[in-house]
Amino acid sequence: MDPTDSAAPVHPSSASRILATALDLFAVRGYDATSVREICEAAGITKPSLYHFFGSKEGVLRALATTSFEQFRAIVDSALATPGPLRTRLKTITRAVFEDVHRQPRLWRFLHGMVWAMPGTTELPHCMEVYDEIVGVLARAVDEAVQTREIAPGPTEIRMLILAGAIEEAAHGYLIAGRPELTPELADLLVDTVLDGWQ
Repeated sequence: MDPTDSAAPVHPSSASRILATALDLFAVRGYDATSVREICEAAGITKPSLYHFFGSKEGVLRALATTSFEQFRAIVDSALATPGPLRTRLKTITRAVFEDVHRQPRLWRFLHGMVWAMPGTTELPHCMEVYDEIVGVLARAVDEAVQTREIAPGPTEIRMLILAGAIEEAAHGYLIAGRPELTPELADLLVDTVLDGWQ
């Protein structure tokens, strides 16, 4: 759970306040359209405080991006640790992602905006490492299911693209238009539809 999305303490630290404020502004206005001055004014801190903790606006972005991607990895790792067939574990992942989008919509809006709008920023190499790790973990789970004959052999990379694309598109639609509703039933149906095509 992202601490910037939970209830704020009475006296949050300056660093936490900066991150929470920047997340709000980046999610709504975008990174490029948000200035250091605006972050500081909204957070009620001085520019030297922001520079002390993060070095620059990009440092704030890097901290948010790193935390966000690692939280997503934790969701996947936790779900895949659940005993059971691949179908059950993928449903657990999809349900967990949908629940997190409900809980932290501004975080997911930020993630979508960062991935699509800012390919040149220097925090992306680490984020891509995390992304590659997530894909690798999922791919291994799929390969294990092939070995146990739970699913038929097939191109693992394409399968990952199909599954990830379906989850991402549902989440994206909810964030920008409020639909589809990200229910457990939709999560299960999505996984069943994808997996039944792999038999």
